[in-house]
Amino acid sequence: MARPGTIGEEVISWSVDSAGNEIKEKVDTVSLDEDTNNPGWIVTKTDENGNIILDSNGHSNEWIISDSTFKKKYEIDGDNPTLFKPKGGVQTFVQIPDNIILNQWGSDMMIAAGGYINITNIDDMYGISKRDFEDTYKVVNADEVEKKGPTL
Repeated sequence: MARPGTIGEEVISWSVDSAGNEIKEKVDTVSLDEDTNNPGWIVTKTDENGNIILDSNGHSNEWIISDSTFKKKYEIDGDNPTLFKPKGGVQTFVQIPDNIILNQWGSDMMIAAGGYINITNIDDMYGISKRDFEDTYKVVNADEVEKKGPTL
């Protein structure tokens, strides 16, 4: 689920560590995209029916994506026009064995051990927690993709 943000609006992205303790994954502020002159988007993790997913600590998972990145990576879901889905096909991820801080899209993000880095485009890599990866992605193998086509 996504909506345009308001310039200056602060968003806290919450996650959990390997023991299930809450961690403040990222704090970010909506800014104006220099390429489009529009504010960034606030994206909220939902299930496939559009219900906001709350974690074990009662937090929704929200984050900010610049307008140009959002428009490049997402499109309206034809089955549910209140939701957006990723453009493109299969993506490649690597799982990280240690806690890291990754600077992505202009700000730092803490990713706990077990999380993933999307390495599909090495010029536009980003991280995702283990929990969020498991909630929002489906793992497929190369043989399955060739038979059925992209599914991510």
